[in-house]
Amino acid sequence: MVIVKHCPNCGSEISDDSDFCTECGYNLSNTNYQAPVVKSGFFNTLNEKVNYSIIIFSFVIFGVFLFAGSIVWSSFLANGSIDMITYVLLTVVFAVFFGGIFAGYAGCEDKSYVLPNFSMYLGSIFAVVLCGIGLIFTFLMGILANISSAFSSLGGSSSYSSSHQPTASNFAPSVDLSSVFKIILFVLLIPVAAYFGIYLGYILKNNI
Repeated sequence: MVIVKHCPNCGSEISDDSDFCTECGYNLSNTNYQAPVVKSGFFNTLNEKVNYSIIIFSFVIFGVFLFAGSIVWSSFLANGSIDMITYVLLTVVFAVFFGGIFAGYAGCEDKSYVLPNFSMYLGSIFAVVLCGIGLIFTFLMGILANISSAFSSLGGSSSYSSSHQPTASNFAPSVDLSSVFKIILFVLLIPVAAYFGIYLGYILKNNI
């Protein structure tokens, strides 16, 4: 962080080694003089304590362990020990944790670096996820719009009698509470795995 000093008498910017202000001649060697400290905001702290190349490379580690985790947990999925949602949850959390270990080991000089690196790593994960979901959603909506346009042009829907119309009971939603719980758990475990991964990486760096 760059600390800018100003003359306490006229407010002009001064250099660190000046004894007198070049504008008003104020004696800067006065013992009562204290340079104002420029406080660093949240994003300035991120810029100071986060190495973005390390965050990018942590995603390479994330990708490697995503493939490795999918191989490990797919055997449990194949023999019926876990379901599909649990398989995805374990695979992603597994990868997030090990990517976090690298980010913590390579990017944390001291404990004050843990939270900024965690914030940037977690923010990057959710940014990638949201962008991916957004692209998939946009692509699917385009396909559905084209299909809907094609069917509406056929005009065959009027040939069906009321006896062929689906009843409301056919579309009654069924809520699987266990699946909802797993999705909520999935969302909560990602930041937990990211933080403990980065913190473990920081501990390993200072103890190995």
